[in-house]
Amino acid sequence: MELTERLVQVLGAFGSYEVIFVDDGSRDNSNSVLRQIAAKNNSIKVITLSKNFGQHPAISAGFENASGKLIVLMDADLQDSPEDIPKLKSQLEETKSEIVYSTKRMTGMSLGIRPSSAFYHYVFSKIVKAAVPQNIGTFRLFTRKFLNELLRFREVNILFGPLMFYMGFPSSFVELDYVPRVHGKSTYNFSKRLSLALNSLISYTSVPHKIFAYFGGGLITLSFLYGLIVLLQFVLVGSPLPSGYTLIIMIMLVTSGSLMVFCGIIGGYVFRVYQEVLNRPRYLVKDIVN
Repeated sequence: MELTERLVQVLGAFGSYEVIFVDDGSRDNSNSVLRQIAAKNNSIKVITLSKNFGQHPAISAGFENASGKLIVLMDADLQDSPEDIPKLKSQLEETKSEIVYSTKRMTGMSLGIRPSSAFYHYVFSKIVKAAVPQNIGTFRLFTRKFLNELLRFREVNILFGPLMFYMGFPSSFVELDYVPRVHGKSTYNFSKRLSLALNSLISYTSVPHKIFAYFGGGLITLSFLYGLIVLLQFVLVGSPLPSGYTLIIMIMLVTSGSLMVFCGIIGGYVFRVYQEVLNRPRYLVKDIVN
C-alpha cells in the first residue's frame, strides 16, 4: 500500500502513467491486496504468474506488457525510493542517454552484503567488458527504444543485468542513498549471488571451458616436465624411478577430477542448448488485472 501511494503521488506529476506489479507466485496475501489496489486505479496493472518462475522471467513479463515511452524497473521492497524517479528522468534527459542506472552509497549497507555483491559485480564487469560499479542497483530507467531492442533477445535463460550492458547503448549513472529493508529479509545471499555469477559466466561467455582447457593443458605440461626430470635423474645421476601406489593414485585423482569438472562444464552448456531448443516460454500468466 505504501509503495503504491508513493508511486501514484510521484508519477501523477508526469501526467499519464501505468504501474505494473508482477506477482511471481507469492504465497502470502500480496495478490489479493494488489487486486484491491488495482480495482481503485485503472492505471495500476497486476500480472499474476501461474507459479514462481524467478526474478528475470517476472521482469520479462513486466517488460512485455509495458506501454510507456519511459520505463522504470524497480523492486517492490521500498529499498528503491519512488521519489528518486525524477532524478533518473532528469539524468536521462541531461545526458541524452538511453538508460540510466542507479548506484547505492555504501554507507549503511550491511557488511555481509558488500563482499558477495562486490564479487558478483566484479564477475559481471568482466563479462560485459565494461566498468560496472560494484554498488549498482536494480533500479533503472530507460527509453522505449531501448526496451524494444531489449525484447528482441529471446533466449530462455535470460539475465537482464549483463544483457543491458552488452547492448552498448549510451548510459549514465545516478548515485542514490542506501535505504535499509523495512519488511522481510532479502533472499539474495552469497550462495545465490555466486550461482548468479556462474550462470552469467556460462550464459554470456566462453570463460569456463577456456579455463579448464588451459587447466588441462597445464596438467599435460607439468606431467611432461615431471617425466622429463625423472628420466634425466635416472640417466645422469642414477636415481631410481619412482614407485608406489601413492603417486599413481594422486595422478589418477587429479586427472579424473579434472575430467569430471570439465564434463560438468560441458554438460552445463549442453543443458542450456537443450532448453533453448525446447523454446519453452519464460513464464505463464494466470491472469491480468487492468
